[in-house]
Amino acid sequence: MFMTTGFETGLCRDTGAPCVLFHFANGWTGSLVMRMGGRTTRTPMASVVAWLTDHPDRKVVGPTQASADCAIAWLDDVRMREVV
Repeated sequence: MFMTTGFETGLCRDTGAPCVLFHFANGWTGSLVMRMGGRTTRTPMASVVAWLTDHPDRKVVGPTQASADCAIAWLDDVRMREVV
């Protein structure tokens, strides 16, 4: 059963960083975790992952050091996948 809410916000269980879960109508869920860059740069970055909503154990890993535009574009591609 697909969730009816479009998105949820919270903190990443592993890192404590801000996280947004997107629940797409096509049966996919995407996760965007926001964080700052490494020691030499404080540039904001994002990591993105997607999975079939009913199968969270089968993740598709996207970019792990993505800019905002790159992360949103990747999640938009997930949103546009065929309905499962």
